[in-house]
Amino acid sequence: MEHASTIEQAIMPFKVQQLAEVIMQKKSIGLTDALHYLYATNLYRQLASDEAKWWYMSGPALYEIIESEKKEQKRLLKNRKLSLFLIFCIENYKDYIHQSTEEVLTLFSTRRVLLFLQENYDVLHTQGKEYIMEEIKGFLENREI
Repeated sequence: MEHASTIEQAIMPFKVQQLAEVIMQKKSIGLTDALHYLYATNLYRQLASDEAKWWYMSGPALYEIIESEKKEQKRLLKNRKLSLFLIFCIENYKDYIHQSTEEVLTLFSTRRVLLFLQENYDVLHTQGKEYIMEEIKGFLENREI
């Protein structure tokens, strides 16, 4: 990363202060928390770059960029958690019904169990293994009727 020029370096503390104030207001948090929130972003690392020239943007505009970055991070994290949950269900359901992984994956795909698990992730991922296995079993039994 290239470092900013002397003028840009002089502007940085003011820009960080402005952005921290926007974060404090929007998030209803204190300065220390706002600085942690800001310093953990890719945007902050790019602010000092000669190429980015983001330092000229207003605090609210930079805040919107940070919020977009944070939403994307949450989405990716949720996707990783969801995929881990689906794999957890497949691996445990194969043991639960004593079938191969391929058979369970085919069953889950053709009988829309994967969609059921995705749609109910927020509730199911907080439950224990036995409860989840029973929910899958019940879902499959209800689909046969």
